Amino acid sequence: MMELLVARRFESPVAAYGYFRTVFEQVASGARPPAVSITPSTRHVGVTRRDTRREGFAGAVRAANGLGYPVLVRASGGGAIAADTGTFGFSIIRPEEDGKQGIDERYDEASDFVLAAFKRLGFSGAEVGEVREEFCPGDHSIRFGSYESGMKLVGIAQRITRRATSVGGIVLVSGEKELARVLERVYAAMSLPFRPESVGSLRRAGARVEVTDVIEAFAAEAQERYGAVPAKVGERTLEQARKVGEECLIRP
Repeated sequence: MMELLVARRFESPVAAYGYFRTVFEQVASGARPPAVSITPSTRHVGVTRRDTRREGFAGAVRAANGLGYPVLVRASGGGAIAADTGTFGFSIIRPEEDGKQGIDERYDEASDFVLAAFKRLGFSGAEVGEVREEFCPGDHSIRFGSYESGMKLVGIAQRITRRATSVGGIVLVSGEKELARVLERVYAAMSLPFRPESVGSLRRAGARVEVTDVIEAFAAEAQERYGAVPAKVGERTLEQARKVGEECLIRP
């Protein structure tokens, strides 16, 4: 069995990051079955552990904080991302014994899942592929347009431990101009290439949708594709999430 967990929007990104890590650990320990988790975003910049070791990282944190974006360390790989109320995250989490797929197979699975959900919305213009000088660059981005001048709609990354795997990412529905503004400063502080026009959204690509519409499409796809059963998160999980999330926050 696979659970479908659709969370409400958290009051802070700290709780949201703690929530993902808590659910991941529950699946890893066998306390929860494999899950598709979908979570509306709260304003923040997410960085990787590799980013925290870059020259200029302290300046990147100051730049993000100055624009009202707290900075948290992501458990997955990739590069820095920015999120706000026009975005949401999703992840497909399985215990290690169920994770027979390789890295590329998991990327393909997540990409197929995203494109199928988009088609439920009547949006079929997206494809898999990197965009020039994009945030969190990767071959398995979901883009609209070409490599050279296109824009990123979804960033996909993985987390792999001895006990569990997760593949998922951030879906940009609206608010791309604001996200590009903060990412431009963050990437500049770390002397990394970045093209503001590479930050896209479904709205910018012509889809007349709200975040709730896209979340519903992702949930419906999870139910049909995996037989995922809607489940409640539980107050104990939320309490643990708040505690765990504090470890992710980069304090000024």
